[in-house]
Amino acid sequence: MKSLVRSLKSIFYYKYSSAVLAAVFLIITVLLSVAVSVSENVERAAKRLEENIGADLNVRKTEAEPFSYYSANYFELDKAEKLLDIDGIDRLEYTTMSNATGVTVFSVFEQMIARKMEGYDARYGAYGRDYWGDYEADGLGEARTAGDISLIGVFNLEDAWEFKKWGETVIEGTGFTEEDMDRPVAVVSERFQRENQLEIGDEFTLADPLDESRTLTLEMIGVHSDNSESDLEVFSPVNYIYIPAAQGLAFSQGKIFEAIYHTTDPGRLDELRDQVEEEIEQVVGEDFDVHKESRMYLMAASPLNGIKNICGYLIFITSAVLALMLVLLTAHRILNRRTELGVWLSMGEKKGTLTLQLICETLLPVFAGIGAGAAVVLACGGMIGERVQAALPSFEGVEFVVNSGVCLWLAPLAGGLVAGTALVALGSLFRKKVRELL
Repeated sequence: MKSLVRSLKSIFYYKYSSAVLAAVFLIITVLLSVAVSVSENVERAAKRLEENIGADLNVRKTEAEPFSYYSANYFELDKAEKLLDIDGIDRLEYTTMSNATGVTVFSVFEQMIARKMEGYDARYGAYGRDYWGDYEADGLGEARTAGDISLIGVFNLEDAWEFKKWGETVIEGTGFTEEDMDRPVAVVSERFQRENQLEIGDEFTLADPLDESRTLTLEMIGVHSDNSESDLEVFSPVNYIYIPAAQGLAFSQGKIFEAIYHTTDPGRLDELRDQVEEEIEQVVGEDFDVHKESRMYLMAASPLNGIKNICGYLIFITSAVLALMLVLLTAHRILNRRTELGVWLSMGEKKGTLTLQLICETLLPVFAGIGAGAAVVLACGGMIGERVQAALPSFEGVEFVVNSGVCLWLAPLAGGLVAGTALVALGSLFRKKVRELL
């Protein structure tokens, strides 16, 4: 009790230095609380991103080629759906691709049209060589009987295979999304529309080249910008017609070109990829390639990781500064009191009482600052959260929770450092004779 009374008297005597010490630790407590809060909320925001954005596993047969007439491309949707039982896979989308020929429309291919006008026979090259020989040599002999239009069924046109990859856009009319799955609508290329003199809202009919009784009538609702050509009409994006995936699935008789498994747990993407690859090969009985698609998640998570790293550095630096300040201030306060200690000792005061007094003199302002900092954080937590959310768009939609419990570990840390430093400093002084301290 005597030590505590003396400590309070000494604190009031050195009121300015004690107030500065308390203010410094108030600021340190607020800084640490905000840094720890931001770091903790980054985890919550990252979890929200995982759930909202997620990542995809794109699955195609190993021997798949981007030719709609190649029957080895396809596998049954029913078999792909069996993998939905895998823990971590929450939904399945798919891409269909079907070969078609025009009934009320025709394909466009300027190079081939020019050759035909010159008397060029599509079946033979300049030297009489079979034009399709190269394809048959590569195992793609079905090109000989192929239709000249490719129907591509997707869930969302803007996210479609190849369409988004090459930066294409809808330049007239509209695209379609999952809400349009039950509608027989189509988006065609600009040149296809122009050559066939189609207007938005017009209908046209396509057929299966292997079974002309199987037809599909579509309403043109949009025009896409990809007018490029390749060496075959059917392989030219100018003749790609995009339709809703459900319509494509009906025309392809339940077969798909690509399965797209979505997960809300991108952290397990490598594990899920291996599991999906193993199980799809067992179910279908053929080899598959599984590719990760997590760019959107990584782009969104990158700022959060940067913030988390900055918070980690801030917590480390602030904690190091706190520790250094406590050690230096405690040592300074004690070593500058050596004469006073000598007087007390010459008057017969016990070393333990003096030790406790000096520890309390330092700890009381420190604890007062930590307590005041915690009170500020509690009182202003909502405002702090709003300011942080305004400065960091990655926290949009996440309730920012301020951690006011930093003092629960900060106070014991400060107490341990002050007590340890005081014992070392006083130990060095108490080893001296009293007259050496005076």
